Amino acid sequence: MYRAACKLTPSRLNLFVIALLPSITFLIRPASAQDAATQAAQQASQQAMQDMQNAQQTAQQASQAAQAAASDTPGYSSSKAQLPPALPSLNTPVPPQIRGAHTIFLANDGSAPNFPIDPNVAYEGVYTALKAWGHYQFAESAQQADLIFQLHGVAPLTDVSGGRGGVYSRTSPAFELSIRDPETNTRLWTVTSPVYVTGGKAKRDYWQNVDIVNLVSRVKVLAGQPLSATETANLTTYPKVHSARTALIFTGIGVAVAAGGALALHAAYDNSLSDQKAQQDAFCEAHNIPLSECAGG
Repeated sequence: MYRAACKLTPSRLNLFVIALLPSITFLIRPASAQDAATQAAQQASQQAMQDMQNAQQTAQQASQAAQAAASDTPGYSSSKAQLPPALPSLNTPVPPQIRGAHTIFLANDGSAPNFPIDPNVAYEGVYTALKAWGHYQFAESAQQADLIFQLHGVAPLTDVSGGRGGVYSRTSPAFELSIRDPETNTRLWTVTSPVYVTGGKAKRDYWQNVDIVNLVSRVKVLAGQPLSATETANLTTYPKVHSARTALIFTGIGVAVAAGGALALHAAYDNSLSDQKAQQDAFCEAHNIPLSECAGG
């Protein structure tokens, strides 16, 4: 009886193999899914590292190009912002046409594309300040004037910095007032006065007014006229520059780039684990295996 019950016939062998087939599939399938998930995570890691390297290379190339452009700008240094020219002393040989003139014609010569003040707004402000001074009378045309005041706004590139976090530049905007002889069109003098841009609208409007007053104060000195105590103080007053805050911002950009790469790797790893577990759960449910007994359940 015992031998007859345990005899392994071909039909019983087939049934035995069929019964074991789900277990064999269960053991093999998770391993295959795990290999595929691991490979996907590795590919995502390599792609993230490549993207970070490309971003660093692009930032470095942009920094080098900006520095090269700054070094080609005549008359301006790429290492620090330009200081405004010193006021002429009483012994400075100023052309007699400037100190002997009575009428002027103010011409609007526009501004550079990156100049922070609208050229028409700047022209109106300078015109109003010169008229309030009252030293010169305004002629109706350049031919009727003793001098031509040609107003132009500039914003040269004076500083370029960069690194892995990005590249940023600094400009030094300024008013340029060219004083010309209307008969010969000879430039007799150029008055340069810095323009400060900082803060919100109220603070920008305040410094814009100071910038215009300072330009006219420099013309007053050139014409041999005295300055008030307020005008003298304004010429040596500068807004606070939050350079430390700017450095922190760009440092934060670098940290964000690195963190973004790490988050991409972590997300790829989490997604691979999630896909693997979902496949295992689906297999267990299809074969009536409790999820608690599944691998990773």
